[in-house]
Amino acid sequence: MELTLFPTVGTIAQREILRATLETSMREVSELLSRYNVSSVVIEQADGHYVFSVEDLLVHVHEGGHTSAKLGDLPIRKVACIGENEHILAGLDELEKSGDRYLGVVGSGGELVGILTYTDILSAVDPTVLVQKKTIGELISRTEPVTFSPDWILEDVLSHLRKMEDSIIVVEAGIPVGIITTKDIFRILSSGSATDLPLAEYMTSPVATTHIDATIHDALMQLKTLKIKRAVVVDANRHLVGVVTQSELVGFAYGTWIDLVKHHASELKELVGILESKALGLEKSALTDPLTGIGNRRMLQQRLEEEIQRMRRYRSSPFSLLLIDIDHFKRVNDSHGHLVGDEVLKLVAATLRGLVRTVDDVTRWGGEEFAVLLPHTPIAAAAEFAARVRLAIENLALPRQIRVSISIGAGEFAVAETEQAFFERVDKALYRAKRNGRNCVVADAGPEGA
Repeated sequence: MELTLFPTVGTIAQREILRATLETSMREVSELLSRYNVSSVVIEQADGHYVFSVEDLLVHVHEGGHTSAKLGDLPIRKVACIGENEHILAGLDELEKSGDRYLGVVGSGGELVGILTYTDILSAVDPTVLVQKKTIGELISRTEPVTFSPDWILEDVLSHLRKMEDSIIVVEAGIPVGIITTKDIFRILSSGSATDLPLAEYMTSPVATTHIDATIHDALMQLKTLKIKRAVVVDANRHLVGVVTQSELVGFAYGTWIDLVKHHASELKELVGILESKALGLEKSALTDPLTGIGNRRMLQQRLEEEIQRMRRYRSSPFSLLLIDIDHFKRVNDSHGHLVGDEVLKLVAATLRGLVRTVDDVTRWGGEEFAVLLPHTPIAAAAEFAARVRLAIENLALPRQIRVSISIGAGEFAVAETEQAFFERVDKALYRAKRNGRNCVVADAGPEGA
């Protein structure tokens, strides 16, 4: 069997497919998933293959769906498919493009033969999985090992023990019946015992053997458990196939991994690029508000911490923060609906983003509240900028001739205060702006005693 670091998708896909029909009810789906301990069922239609997963089932239940509902009544997802002989990186690329958790694997006739997930792909290139999947039969030489029958005299075969891991395998009719190790020889020699007796007098019996189909991982675990240094490998008829030492097993597992890495250097580079891109995408999504596309609360907190650390470390120029609230936004939702309200939020966010510098950060704090972090900006400049922002939003052309205004609280960070105290100061400035009639800017004078 040829070893490869990047196999075809057909060799790593989950071949056990649980099929359902559009008539299958949610109760039946849940029973199938539980009984067979799988995460999805497949529905095959004339136009393609569809998947209904555990996650879909949970969403259905969470939304108050009935267990009597049938798959045909629900929005099941059509899965992208790839040929079973395609390269594993092609499978990873398809998963990225589809944005789904599942990828169908099809045979030459278009029939579904398996399901592929990210877990399957990552497991296939894991060196620890390599030793779990490769069998000891792929390592061991099929040449006839040197063996001796029980009537051989020990001193006649001592020359075969030259290294610590060497051993003498005693066989009868091809079946290993005993073993003599270098440790046994040391014990015999140190005790002064004679070495001119048959091997049967010295050997350890019975022999711990390893089946030729055992994985390298299992063989290594057996050696560790039994505290022995070699695997005596046998076939289905218990006939001796060969002997593999512990160092050979470890060397094969990791030597093969190193060789494969070298051979597939370009593919590994591509894989790393794909995974880094995915990681960056996940990081970006974790810091982005999904509605407006600007930063979210988590991003603001992260950037606040960075700016505070910068000021305290370098005693550099101050930064300021604007907290912005859309005045009477509830009226927009009540009068025009939430979809229109969402459009207003997106337009306000886009306007803010268009007004700031590249070093500034615009975030949605929550609901109709926004924040703008202004590095290297004292309070006077921040208040001046806030006034321009207020005017731009007041004159913003919105759908259905909607007019909105904003209230803004502004504050400059003082090195001696905490992040929480600073935020509370700016939040109170925003509250004063709303209390003063809204559609205005209030700049905080700074912490008391500063």
